[in-house]
Amino acid sequence: MDKFEIEAAAIPDIEIVGKFDRSDEALRFAEKNRVDFALLDVEMPGMNGLELGRALKELYPDIVIRFVSGYDQYVVEALHDGADYYLTKPYTSQQVSDTLIRAKLLSKRQEKPVFIRTFGTFEVFVDGKVVIFPGPKVKEIFALLVDKNGGGLTSEEAFACIWEGKEYTDTNLSLYRSAVRRLADFLDSIGLSGLLITEKNVRWLNTELYDSDYNRFLAGDVRAINEFQGEYMTDYSWGESTLGRLCRMKDEK
Repeated sequence: MDKFEIEAAAIPDIEIVGKFDRSDEALRFAEKNRVDFALLDVEMPGMNGLELGRALKELYPDIVIRFVSGYDQYVVEALHDGADYYLTKPYTSQQVSDTLIRAKLLSKRQEKPVFIRTFGTFEVFVDGKVVIFPGPKVKEIFALLVDKNGGGLTSEEAFACIWEGKEYTDTNLSLYRSAVRRLADFLDSIGLSGLLITEKNVRWLNTELYDSDYNRFLAGDVRAINEFQGEYMTDYSWGESTLGRLCRMKDEK
């Protein structure tokens, strides 16, 4: 094993998922497998490491990249292309360890504690654990907000989707208002008070505070695109409109 493999084995939560001598092989792997950190030699057969780095950034904008080279003339170009670090050969074991630890910390900072699954059945996870909502209507309102992807959800629109067939009156609207209050109180109770934003009768979610397969798909994340198999929020009939749009987008990719 080389220095990087030895040091990586000693650091928790770091897994080497692939080693490649050629850029094209590495890129093909990344197109089918999520990659959070890449260590790239500037001088590689085929496309060089700088070109590979740009291609990886297109696949995964948040990927952490560190270049290594025997020469320092590539530093400016590497940093301009979005590299997080640049290491000049020969490097020491301590430099390798520092690189891996810093990459791990940076990757962790990019992770969000809330992940929302929309492909298939709708579920919300906080720190990897399923969130149990206080009632199906409360969960469905949250699902509608996720479907809006940061856009505003009016009371009338939400009522029409969730209480389909009921007349939009002040008396019936109290059902929605009560459910929304329960949702807000519940999010506060699990430490997510900043997630739901309300202004008059319009509500939306702060998309900066959560991650989802839906958002990853829209951002062009290859893994999310591959994971989408023609199912979206199967619990809710109103999700069919977004499902059709996702199917068309995948066909065009």
